[in-house]
Amino acid sequence: MPRLFIIDRYIVREVVAPFALGVGLLTFALVTGRLLKLTEMVVNRGVSLGDVAGLIGYIMPAFLELTFPMAVLLGVLMGFGRMSGDREVIAARACGMSLYRLAMPVIGFAIVIWAISSWLSFSVRPWANRHMRDQLYELTQTRSSAGLKEKVFNSNFPGLVIYVDHITPKDEVLHGVMISDARNPSQQNTIFGKSGIIVPDRAHRTITLRLFDGSVFGLEAANDTTHVTSFRIYDLNVHPDAELELSKRDPEEMSYSMLRSEALTARSSGKPDYAAETEIASKFTLPFTTVLFALMGIPLGLKPARGGQSERFGVAIALFFLYYSLMRAGEALAMRGRLSPFIAMSIPDLVFIVLSVSLFMRSAADRGDEGRGPSDLLWEMVERYGRWKEAA
Repeated sequence: MPRLFIIDRYIVREVVAPFALGVGLLTFALVTGRLLKLTEMVVNRGVSLGDVAGLIGYIMPAFLELTFPMAVLLGVLMGFGRMSGDREVIAARACGMSLYRLAMPVIGFAIVIWAISSWLSFSVRPWANRHMRDQLYELTQTRSSAGLKEKVFNSNFPGLVIYVDHITPKDEVLHGVMISDARNPSQQNTIFGKSGIIVPDRAHRTITLRLFDGSVFGLEAANDTTHVTSFRIYDLNVHPDAELELSKRDPEEMSYSMLRSEALTARSSGKPDYAAETEIASKFTLPFTTVLFALMGIPLGLKPARGGQSERFGVAIALFFLYYSLMRAGEALAMRGRLSPFIAMSIPDLVFIVLSVSLFMRSAADRGDEGRGPSDLLWEMVERYGRWKEAA
C-alpha cells in the first residue's frame, strides 16, 4: 500500500503542475477578451480598478467551467507525455502495473475537478451572475454622470447621443443638455433641456435622465411630420444592462431549483422554456467533460510527439475546440426545440465517450500503434512537401 500511495502521489504531481499552468493561461486568455470593454469603463466612465477587479471576480466562475476540462486534458497529456518520454510508464508496466492501475489517480483527480466544476455550475456561477448584474447597475447608477464629459458628444447609452455644456461637481447637476434619441427609427427626437439630473430606478433596473425647462423636436418617419413640445419636466428612461453588454441571460442567474420550477411551469402551460431546460442540461454535461478528457489524455499522452510538449498543447486545443463546436451545435438544436435539451447537450459527451474509451482500451491492451502520434499525419504532410520542394 505505501508503494501504491507513492506512485499515486507521483502521477498526480506530474498532472497537477501542467493543469495549474493551463488553468492560469486559459483563464487569462478568456479574461483578455473582456479587457477592452473593462478598460473602456475605466477610461471613459470613471470606474475604479477595484470595481473592475470585482467584475472580473464575478465573471471568473463562468470562465473556470470552460478552462477546468481543458486544463485537465492538458495536464494529463503533458504529465503522461513526460513520463512516457522518460520511459517511466514502460518501467511501471514492466513491474506489473497495468494501464488501468496507472489511470486510477488520474481518474480520481478528474473526479475531484468534476465535483468542483459542478459546484461552480450549480451554486457559484448563478450567485456570481446575480451579483455581477447588481454591481453593474450600481456602477452605472453612481458613475453615469462621471461617464458624461462636458462639451463632448457622449454615446454612453445605446441609441442616445448626449451633449452637456457644464456639470456641477458638487451635486452633479447637468446644465445645457441636448439629447439625440434614435432608439426608435420611426420616431426620432432631439431634446433640449436647461438642466437635468440622473435618477436611478432600482425597482425596474433603469436610469432616468430627468430634464427641466426644455423642448422636444420630433420627427415621425411614417407620415413625414414633425412636432415641437415644450416641457417643465421630461423623463428619459435608459436600460443600463443592455448598454453594458456584460449581463448574462436570466437562466444563468437562476439556481437549479429555480430553473426546474421555471421549466416545469413552462411545460405545464404548453410553452416550453428551452433556455431554462438547456441551462439545466449544461450543468450536468459540461462538468462531466473533465473525466472524459482525463481518460482520453492518457493514451494520447503515451504516444510520441515530434514537436514535444508544444505539440501536445496543440492537440489539447484542437480537441477542446471540437468539443466546444459540438456543444454549441447541440445548444442551437436545444434552443430551437429540435431535440430534447438533455439529448442535444449530451451529443459532445457521447462522441467523446466513444473516442476516449476506445483509445484507452486499445492502449491498455497494447493494441494501439504506439509508434505514431496524433499529429504524425500532419508531420508526414510537411515532410512530403519538403521532399517535393527539394526535388523540384
